[in-house]
Amino acid sequence: MGRVKSKNKKNKRGTLGLGSMFEAYIFLMGFALVIWVIISYFAFSVLINIGAIYPTNYAEYRINEVFEQIETANEVTEDIIPDVCHYVVFSEDGEVISGNLGEKDVETARKVLANKNYSDGKYYKVIPRTDEYVVLQYRLKPQYKSLWMNEHMPNPEILLMLFVLFCCIGIMQIFAKRFGYRIRKKMAPMRGALVQIGDRNLDFEINYSGVREIDECLVALDDMRYALKTSLQKQWETEQEKNRQMSALVHDIKTPLTVVRGNSELLLETELTDEQKNYADYISGSVLQIQNYVQTLIEVTKSQEGISQAPVNVNVYDVLADIKKQTLGLSEVYQHQINWKEELESENVNNEVNILPFLDGGMGTVEIMYDHVVRAVMNVVRNAAEHTPKGSVINITVTYSDGELAFTVEDSGSGFTPEGLAHGTEQFFMDDSSRTGGSHYGIGLFFAKKVAEEHGGKIVLANSNETSGAKVEISFTSQ
Repeated sequence: MGRVKSKNKKNKRGTLGLGSMFEAYIFLMGFALVIWVIISYFAFSVLINIGAIYPTNYAEYRINEVFEQIETANEVTEDIIPDVCHYVVFSEDGEVISGNLGEKDVETARKVLANKNYSDGKYYKVIPRTDEYVVLQYRLKPQYKSLWMNEHMPNPEILLMLFVLFCCIGIMQIFAKRFGYRIRKKMAPMRGALVQIGDRNLDFEINYSGVREIDECLVALDDMRYALKTSLQKQWETEQEKNRQMSALVHDIKTPLTVVRGNSELLLETELTDEQKNYADYISGSVLQIQNYVQTLIEVTKSQEGISQAPVNVNVYDVLADIKKQTLGLSEVYQHQINWKEELESENVNNEVNILPFLDGGMGTVEIMYDHVVRAVMNVVRNAAEHTPKGSVINITVTYSDGELAFTVEDSGSGFTPEGLAHGTEQFFMDDSSRTGGSHYGIGLFFAKKVAEEHGGKIVLANSNETSGAKVEISFTSQ
């Protein structure tokens, strides 16, 4: 760990923290916002200076310019009224003589004339004349030079604030995206390291980001990579040693198997009764099957990817004939009665029980991993035979339809326990119930499940209503 710790200290020095990065972006964003506000108000001032927008006090300025003219004119007409004002002319009796104010505003103007301090949010200027009064209505806020714009658009000041607000939001979004982009860029070394580990490549050098918090995570990730690499290396060495020992053991097993097979074949050449010939044939067939399993085990020990077998096109008849032959051999050994039933889609189907051959070979073909399928089914049958009392019945139903080959095996034993139903297909599962006697591990059913799944099928564990024992359904789909 000394290597890792020194690297950790090395990468902590001279790196920038996320907090500092965020503060820098906040400062830059605030500076940009201030600059933009200044520019906006400068542009607003330019519009005022060129006359496109009138300033806040423009109305009062214009009123002062024309005050004397309105006061002394022979007649008050609209052309002498400032364009930013509305007006009404009252007689001494309060009668309206002329003007462009609405009725409501006229009443307000009359109140202003009576009470100089009255206000409704608008501003009024009273200009006395001989035998009459002129009341001007105006607003103290920036206004457009265009009367149409004054009537149909928001006040220039409000428009300016809205413009500044939207622009500020845009600036904040730009800085937020920029900050997010920089963070994503700084996270690239971590993403790269995770991809490498996900691809099971542990021989790579980690590149650091220069951000303290991210680099701390990368250091921890590098420690994990190193530990994982060391662990996998030790595991690989252990597996290699186990494989070597397994290979040696398998090689030693082959010798007595060869002797047994040779003697069974010699025994078949002697004068035997039909029953003795059947026994010798079962022995020879079983030894051949064991030799095939031993060969498969050899292949497993040579490959880390597990067993593999190329699918082949085989006749359904051949598959079933092989399985039934082995099943009848088991029935002789365990002294069980096998009830065999076929439900097959064929023009020539024989549903008689315990008759071999039961098909004429015209069923068609399926593409399967032949040896694996036969072994998987026989694992299920053997499991049933081992847990069925002598002289009891084992029901085997075969169905073939639309390229799917399925087997249902029902024994007369004690059935599955709840734990067995839930975990019976798990590798090395051991049920402590009377069904297994504490000595049976779920290797056979585990293998059967794997083969079924490789063929797009499945295995289902249940308890039979007919026999009160265990019920296993396993299916395979032609590849």
